[in-house]
This record gives sequence, structure tokens and C-alpha cells, in this order.
Amino acid sequence: MSVTHQKAQEIFESHPTRFNRKEKEALRGTLRAAFVKMGYTDDQITEINASGTNLLVGDPHAEYMFTAHYDTPGKTGWMLHSSWLWGQAGANIFLMIIMIALCVGIPLVNTLLMDHLSSDTAFILGELGLLAMLLVMVISMVFKNKNNRNDNTSGVLSLLAMAEKVAADEEMKKKCCFVFFDNEEWGLLGSGGYAKHCKKNGIDLSGTKVINFDCVGHGDVLTFASTKNTGIVNSLVKAFDEAGQNPVKKRSMMIFLSDHANFNNSVMVSYTKHSALGLLYLPLIHTSKDIPCDIDQINRLTGDIFEFARQGKI
Repeated sequence: MSVTHQKAQEIFESHPTRFNRKEKEALRGTLRAAFVKMGYTDDQITEINASGTNLLVGDPHAEYMFTAHYDTPGKTGWMLHSSWLWGQAGANIFLMIIMIALCVGIPLVNTLLMDHLSSDTAFILGELGLLAMLLVMVISMVFKNKNNRNDNTSGVLSLLAMAEKVAADEEMKKKCCFVFFDNEEWGLLGSGGYAKHCKKNGIDLSGTKVINFDCVGHGDVLTFASTKNTGIVNSLVKAFDEAGQNPVKKRSMMIFLSDHANFNNSVMVSYTKHSALGLLYLPLIHTSKDIPCDIDQINRLTGDIFEFARQGKI
């Protein structure tokens, strides 16, 4: 079982952005209908309101929790643009340089202005300059990015593809649940809220294997990232190595940081590219050019992970 190109195209066209409440609600309705069609009952599909609206399908105590964020970003491409030359690391360094320049430059401008203006006037002008720069950065985040197929419609499609396979296998259906997280683009808020919800309601996730799909639709380097050396990341790397697919293992820090960071035994699954300088990066995300999404690649990836889970290799 897999996600068809037709189904993917329907989501591309009907839900290109999930930035505001109405758009997110519309996608959740489409997802709910898709899971009901697979054989899940209404009481197995739950909306968890915790720092956003997270959609849970299945038993939250399940051994495997497959996740993806369904919200889409604002127009932050000019700040976090990953290019073929410097990749994601270069983009983050560029943003840090801007922030450092602001922190150092504004006091310096204040000092220079005080030689010609009163200290109060110089201070006000300096603060206005800082405020203007911050407004430019914030405003760019509150206008939605129009194309988001890799980030993270690809993750949404991955969960649908995985669920098609799981729904056809009664034993696996008992072992797997799916969570679509809200507000990842605002600082992993949805997954953080879900983790707190589970703790508050006595849902022990310490033994749960969390596999998070984020940006798997474009790129040629299968990449597994985790915040620490987890069991699930090591078993995935070993399984794909043995299958001859040569995956890359990375540490989630400023780069490759997604909803998996809010859980213990977790991993982020992505496809990346090598920049001209040899650095791995997630291509085209947070830009209007985020259009490529390889559905066949998603189906192969989810098929492999499903089989590894079914065979107990991960």
C-alpha cells in the first residue's frame, strides 16, 4: 500500500498552506476522512489541544509513534535560505552574524550619535533602528510561505503512506500510532505540548520509539538525526546500512532540529543534499521554491521502515 500520486496532488492543491486556523482545520478534516477510509474508527482519532491542535490516530501507548508536523512556515526564506553553496549551516551562520551585528551595532551607533545629538535623542534613534530591524524579521514570519511540499507536506504524506500499510496488518496496527503536530514552525510548540499532555495524563512515552518525518520529499542523502545517541536512530542506521542504502547519521542541534527533540527515544528522518562546500542541507525549504516532492521516494522510504518495524529490526 502507498500514497498515490493522485492523492498527493489533491493535498498539494487543496491544502498548499496550513498557516492559519481555518487552513489547519481543513487539513485535519481531510486527514480524519482518510483514516476513517483506512478502517480507523472515530474514537481512534483524537484532537489534542496542547500548544496547538495535534491530531492523534491510534493508541498513544503504542510501541511505535510515527510523527510529522502539518503546519507550514512564514516567509523566512531570506533569513534561513539554504543554498547549493553554503547549505543550512551557512544560512544559520549568516543569521547569527545579523543578530550579532544588531547587538554590537546598535550600541555603537548610539555612541556615535551622542557626539552630535543629546543622549536621549541618540538613544531613541538607536532603539528605533533596532525596532525596525526586528520588525522586518517578525513581519516576514507572519506572512505565509505559498509553497511547502517538502516542508512538510512530504511528512504528512509519509504518515498517510505508513498508515495504509499499518491498517492492513492487525498486529502492526496494535503497535503503531500516528501524531500530526501543530506549530512546529513556531518552536516545536505542538510536540512540546503533546509531550506535556502525555505526562499530565499518565501516558508513559519512555519506551516509545518515535520516528519523525520532516522534509523527505526532496534530496538524495537519506539522513537520520537525533538530539542524542538513541536506540531508534542506531537501529535505523544499521537496518538501512544492511539494506545497502548508506544512510547518514547526524546530531540535531541548530540544524535538523524538529519535533523529535521533545521525546527521548526519537529520530528525525529526512532527505538532504550536499552543498558545493560538502555540507548537508535541506533544499528549498522556507522559500517559494519549495515545490519538488518525490512521491515514489516517500513510498519506498515508508515501505522500508514499515518492514523493518514489522520484522523487529528497529
